[in-house]
Order: sequence, then structure tokens, then C-alpha cells
Amino acid sequence: MHTQARAAPADRALKPSLLVHLAQQPSWLAGIGLQIVGFGLVATALGMGSLSLVQAIAPVGLLVALPLAARVSGKHLRRADWLGAAATIVGLAVALVIADPATGRDTPSTTGWIELLVFAGVSTIALLVVARRLVDAGRAVALATAAGIVLGLNAVVTKGAATAFGEGIGTGLASWETYGIAVTGLLGLLLMQSAFQVGEIEWSLPTLTVTNPVLSIAVGLILLDETVSAHGLALIPLLASLAVMVWGVVALARSPALVAIHELPAT
Repeated sequence: MHTQARAAPADRALKPSLLVHLAQQPSWLAGIGLQIVGFGLVATALGMGSLSLVQAIAPVGLLVALPLAARVSGKHLRRADWLGAAATIVGLAVALVIADPATGRDTPSTTGWIELLVFAGVSTIALLVVARRLVDAGRAVALATAAGIVLGLNAVVTKGAATAFGEGIGTGLASWETYGIAVTGLLGLLLMQSAFQVGEIEWSLPTLTVTNPVLSIAVGLILLDETVSAHGLALIPLLASLAVMVWGVVALARSPALVAIHELPAT
């Protein structure tokens, strides 16, 4: 998907025509198909569990992608790649044991939705304004951060829609969140592909991979009343383990094996 985005005309960045152009590429459509399957699994998990837990686990998908990417690209995994994988697994495991997250509300209150939508809207617009003044890595990071925010919002909306459908098909179809999935999903996709288009993936992918779950976890704790068992001094090892996990995720996302698979010739 990154290869096709990088090959797209530069003047289509941040325009719906970029997605129209990419939709004509069979390999890009295949990648989107896999993402849709993954989205269905995540939506099912969000309907059953806490937002914080599901989104915290999501970046671990890089552990599966990395060896596959190494095989296809012919790159050998480095010691740093193995360290990144170990940091991701250990950091996440320790964080989950210490935090022991508990499910709270299924959806934010009306006030919570307003606060979240305002935050996401203002932050995204600000990042787009900043991105226009930057080039290369800086622009890619700004757009990837915006994409992560919108996709994090998409996760909250998806949980709301999944909850509504749990009460019946009629309730699900009458829920605004069901249609909000399409809006936030397409906007997030456009921002993500634009981030891939304007800069190297070793800058955009780590930013996107970290921003999305971080926002989702914050929303879960602040707006959904999800709770963690850690209090007082226990917060120190919790924050440390989360930092280790984030370092591991960034290291994995910047692995030459994973970067190489996105730089294979477009077909």
C-alpha cells in the first residue's frame, strides 16, 4: 500500500482523488481487503471487551508482519528487530498484568462525544495546517499523527456501533456511530495514504502505529470510565512498561525488513 501511495501523483495528496487513483491498483485493493478483514475482527473484539485492552494489543500485529516481510523482501532480521519484538511482548505483558484493565461504559456520554469530536477535529486541522509548511519526514509525521487521531476516533465510534448492533439490527442501523465508521474510516485512510505518499515509511508507520492506540487508551480511561488496578507507586512500573512497549513498536515499525516490503516495485 505504501508503494502505490508513493507512486501516486504528488498533486493528489489529501484529496479524495488519491483514493480513487489507488483503488485502480490491484495490489492496493488486496491490502485494503486484508485491512477490512482485520477491522471486522477488531470490531468484534471491541463489542466484547474494553477499548483500552483491544487497542493496546493491536500494535502487536507487527510481530506477525515482521517475519513475513523478512521472508518476502529477503532481508535478515537484525538483533535490533529481535530486541524490538522482545520489548513489545514484555512491555505489553507487564503493563497488562499491572494495569489489569476493567471495562467501563460502552460509549461516551453526550458531553464526552462532544469533547472527543472537538479535540479530534481541532487537532487534525492544526496538524494539516502544520503539514503544509513542512516537507519530507516532518510532513509525513504530521499527517501520520493526524491519521492516528482520526483512526483512534474510528475505534471509539466502532465500539459504539458494535454495542448498538448487540442490542439488535434495528438499533444498530439507527445508530449514528454505524455511519460514523464510514466517515472516520475513509478520512483516516486518506490521511494515512497521504502520509505514506509524502515521506518515507520509517517515519510515518511508527507514528501511526503509536498514535492510534495511545488516543484510544486515553479515551477509554477518561471518557469510558475504564479503570486500571495500578495506583500510587505502582504507576511507575506501569508507565515504564508502556514506554518499553512503545520503544519496541517503533523499533519494529522501522525495521529494514518491514520497510523493504513497502518499497518493492508497485504492481
